[in-house]
Amino acid sequence: MAIKQQVDHIIVNGEIFTGDRASPYINHGAIAVDGNRIVAIGDTPSIATRYASRNVVDVRGAVVHPGMIDTHVHATSIALHSLPVSIDEASRIGLWTATDDESTNALVAAAAVALLRRGYTCFMEAGTVFETDAFASALQRIGMRGMVSAPFGWDDVSIFESVAPAMITKRMMERAPADRGTVIRRLERELTRNADKDALVTGYVCLYGECSATDLLTREASDLAREAGVIFNQHQGFLRQWQEFETNKYGISGVQRLHRLGALSEGTTLSHMNVISDVDAELVVEHRPGITWCPNNALHWAVHQADPCRLPKLIDDGVSVSLGIDTTMYHPLGTAGMVSLLLSSTSGRRLDDADPFYMQTANAARNIGFGDELGTLSVGKRADIVVRAAEDITHTALEQVGGLLALSSSHIPVDLVMIDGQVVMKGGRLTKIDQAEVLHDALAQRRRLLERAAGKGL
Repeated sequence: MAIKQQVDHIIVNGEIFTGDRASPYINHGAIAVDGNRIVAIGDTPSIATRYASRNVVDVRGAVVHPGMIDTHVHATSIALHSLPVSIDEASRIGLWTATDDESTNALVAAAAVALLRRGYTCFMEAGTVFETDAFASALQRIGMRGMVSAPFGWDDVSIFESVAPAMITKRMMERAPADRGTVIRRLERELTRNADKDALVTGYVCLYGECSATDLLTREASDLAREAGVIFNQHQGFLRQWQEFETNKYGISGVQRLHRLGALSEGTTLSHMNVISDVDAELVVEHRPGITWCPNNALHWAVHQADPCRLPKLIDDGVSVSLGIDTTMYHPLGTAGMVSLLLSSTSGRRLDDADPFYMQTANAARNIGFGDELGTLSVGKRADIVVRAAEDITHTALEQVGGLLALSSSHIPVDLVMIDGQVVMKGGRLTKIDQAEVLHDALAQRRRLLERAAGKGL
């Protein structure tokens, strides 16, 4: 009788969506996890004959998939959700700059719980958190992955003075000076997080983008990312007026300027890209930067009434497109997949039902620079695994390749979440800290933040 290999965890009898297009689905599947890695995946009988564990979880036909990754989240914007405050009003009263360690820690923890409950195990903060250590501490307490960069990386705010003056307050300029040296020093500091190869929270290089960085800062930041082996990211092509400002100032579009500066490559991920010219699209296909699409925001701003949605065509051309929710002020977490399907239909090429699933798993991992570590349930990759609750017939799998999750990711309850081989959620509840306390603290800090922004206690 063969001796079974002892492992830390075995998940059995799952309907597994692997995230790997070459082998997308395993009926009655099983996954063996040892340490923080997946050591085997296959059908339950074969895994059961080769591996044994004290921690065997029988999921009884539930959907199992790799942890989803949101590649563009403004983490502290959770403070704005459902509040009667517009983004411009939030900028005017200084809501973005009123945060401190206490408020950021509480709000990021609450954001992490909201994401975990919808099947996300990692997210990339979009370069707008001032208290980056508090951000990291919140995620480490919960056991969730995250990526963080220096806040508001810019050294030329003339575009905001022209098209979004409410954003450039005195307090904003104090906390995020438009100074190249300051930005580079802050970026270098965030990259020190990567010395620990197993760190849950890592640093990357992010500029705000949209014509807010000089040529020199853009070159230095993209070179820094390349030398550190991390992603270079910025906002780009959000609205036509932003695109036109950059074109008028430099004589070429933002994408073309990135190309001229040597900052357009497979190590680059651009967020939004709603407004793209024919030349821009050709450069993207040639140089293969990743794109984070935020379809909720594109729909909210009615961008594609004037500018065609090019993302489905770029996907067909082999460009790695991932999804981001951007801000939860308007857009509920977990809805970007469905909105991408709806919005793509306006382009003349509706995405396949499975596409949003891959945009939130394998594509997302590639676009944050972790394609070799995350994004699929594959031997050797990090054990970031989500088990959905099997509660009614509408939540049961039907041998597809991810359409179920693309359409319903925010609606299928999550039962268990494993991140880096550790169970951080079980029975829909956090395992490391009190979930109710997280929400209580965040609500208290939200009230305090609004008071601070209104000038009470600043």
